[in-house]
Amino acid sequence: MTSAELLLPEPAAVRQPLAKATSGHHAKTHHLQLVGSEAEQPKGLEAVLSQFDHSVCLHPGRRGGRFQLPEGGCVVVPEGAFGRPTDALEVAAVQPAELAGFCPDLAELESVVSPVYVLATSRGRLPCQLLLTLPLLKRPDPPLSRLRLMHRAEAKDGEVDISEGDSGEWRELPAAQPSADDTFLTVEVETTGVYLALLSPVKEPVRVTPEGGIMRLRLDPLASLRVPKNAFTEPGRIDFSIIPFSPDRMSLVRELHRSETQDIASLSPMYSLDYDGPPCRRGLTVKLPLPDWMRGAERREILDRLAIMSRQRPETAWAALDAKKSSVRLTRKSISFECRQPARFCLLEAASPQWLPRAALGFPRCAEMNAAEPGELLLFAAFERRRWALGARLAPISEGEQQPQQPRFEIDATSAGVEWRRLEKNQPRQSEVQEVMRQLRRRRRERDTSAAAAAAEAVLEEVRNRRVEVELRDGATVTLQMSGDFRLRHLGESRAREEVCVQFHRRFAGRMALFEIVPTARTATITSDFYDYLLELAADSGEPLDNDEKLVDLAGRETLTFKGVITALSGSGEQLSNHEFTIGFRDLKAYLDLKPPPAPEEPSDGEAAVAATQTTQNAKPAEQRPAWYRYYPRLLDLRIYRLKPEEAKQESLQRLTAPRRTARSPIHGRESRALSRSSLQHLAGRLSGSEAADLAGQLGLPDSAISVLSFESAPLRYPPAAASIPYRLLLYWKRARAADGADAQVESLGDALDGLGRRRLAGLLRRCHAEGRELTAERLAAAEDKQRED
Repeated sequence: MTSAELLLPEPAAVRQPLAKATSGHHAKTHHLQLVGSEAEQPKGLEAVLSQFDHSVCLHPGRRGGRFQLPEGGCVVVPEGAFGRPTDALEVAAVQPAELAGFCPDLAELESVVSPVYVLATSRGRLPCQLLLTLPLLKRPDPPLSRLRLMHRAEAKDGEVDISEGDSGEWRELPAAQPSADDTFLTVEVETTGVYLALLSPVKEPVRVTPEGGIMRLRLDPLASLRVPKNAFTEPGRIDFSIIPFSPDRMSLVRELHRSETQDIASLSPMYSLDYDGPPCRRGLTVKLPLPDWMRGAERREILDRLAIMSRQRPETAWAALDAKKSSVRLTRKSISFECRQPARFCLLEAASPQWLPRAALGFPRCAEMNAAEPGELLLFAAFERRRWALGARLAPISEGEQQPQQPRFEIDATSAGVEWRRLEKNQPRQSEVQEVMRQLRRRRRERDTSAAAAAAEAVLEEVRNRRVEVELRDGATVTLQMSGDFRLRHLGESRAREEVCVQFHRRFAGRMALFEIVPTARTATITSDFYDYLLELAADSGEPLDNDEKLVDLAGRETLTFKGVITALSGSGEQLSNHEFTIGFRDLKAYLDLKPPPAPEEPSDGEAAVAATQTTQNAKPAEQRPAWYRYYPRLLDLRIYRLKPEEAKQESLQRLTAPRRTARSPIHGRESRALSRSSLQHLAGRLSGSEAADLAGQLGLPDSAISVLSFESAPLRYPPAAASIPYRLLLYWKRARAADGADAQVESLGDALDGLGRRRLAGLLRRCHAEGRELTAERLAAAEDKQRED
């Protein structure tokens, strides 16, 4: 550990779960609820997931106080800030690997040096100022770097959702002074939202005009820029910064690319002059400090082993300046040279004068490695009875050639009892396939078919086992797309999604991102139906219902296997790797907690004697019954049978003479306005015929009902507004699920729309249900416009 890295205090040992909003789209589905007492301590995978859910819900009350936060931070609430006992302050610490959407776009060599906290309140806004303390993971190095405190306003509706960032603008808060030992940063919080600290390189702005002049640079007293008159056609600004080389990165690049960098003896820091204006018409003179390894040497010796590397723009290549054309001049402490345009410069010393050209060719490797190091995406999966998890980590190559076969967590003791398995890639990338095809064609040209097949198979096996390297720089993201029969879900959330993002930060490189693996609604329905089918077979054969082996034997060894496919994409959209895993029927049955129905209770001796007596009294002798007669015992114990004949006659007369009442359908609770007939008609108008069929399958409607509603002559029986097949399918589903309640109906329809890829419609449905509004044509049109923009 270097001197710039600090040890933080341990976070609070007891963490309370974040109190989520009570709207419909945050309610968990019934088959994902865990069974057990709240007093039981979590074990296995449940304990690992609970440790990664870094969120708390505070109830300061009128007294206020100082409260410990996850990741070592704290918040101070003044007295009287929260008047009611029900007022809550919700604080979530975002996982470092899931900062996509919760971190601004990072510039070069800019990094996150504090935990990321998301603040929200039950009131929607803070009643007064709070003091938030952020622990710092790295000290600033003035004057080359400085701390920046960034803030973004909270998400809409005041929700704390640690899986999706808001589109609000990031703004830098006024400079806050860190503690004396640079371990903590305290800020006055006035609004809710996202707070984090960045360590950014200092850029000194230099104002240039057509008049020219000599600009002294404050970052280094020996550095200056001389601009001749009329070199610039209009006023502009040049940002000057000093970018040092990391010793660890240089050691790594020499280890990975030894042949290319072995002729480089030493490097000076990179001096960057960033300019975006029109090109210069006259040359500039740049003066830089002379590195220590050049001081005291003779001029001829320095020039023979010196190369001035320059790059004008990030998209251009590095090149060495010509010493004669650049008019290099040396003093005792500085070096000056001429250049055509403002650029980024670095002084390179070669090991020997004859190897100077080779050293200049290997310098781009050092510059690239200083900005981004190579890494690999590691995926691990764990499957327990009621919880499934996926662990993703962007591991730097600097950890060594042997990657760990087990994931590395912050708390090893918690994850020791969980069996994790590595998900290897199963499909090579397109470029690797093209390499195999080129090898195969070359062998075929040699007319050696057997050798061609063997060589192609060997190359294919080699590229399958080859490490997939990813460029890792602070803020680099990798997208994981889940397809097949499963979806991914962020911890503490009830909504599953098809893709999630994993972000890399050098300060948090040892941590993993954890996601829950959940089956889709279609997978759960198929598993439940298959289990019902096995129970029917067991009931017909008289076998026990709780023996899984016997149930599968009755089905002729018929079983179900579900597959999940994970595709990893880089930030530019390039496919990195492809991974698969399979889950059988038994694991899904245990996850969904499917059990046979309870056996009927046997009647007591007294009830059995009474039933036998009644049967004997009411039944006629066998010789008096017709041949077609079959006796059915009385199943309904009606009150009228217990009355005397006169009382029964009088009660029947009262029922017959009573005024007639209008029959009403059973009421199952208040209907959601988002599921009214008008809302369903507008929603159906946005669905095509194929989408309606897929939606019916997602909602679990039987095939017989879909066929009848699809092929019946709708225009002859219904008005044009209600004659569409999607509307009739939605109306049938709504009536069939009326007993589930409005919240469950909205959640089921929202999950089905998510499965179709209509996330905007699903979010609008949940939002309208929570606000008690109907789905209008204007709201649906706005949602579709946003979907097309995405």
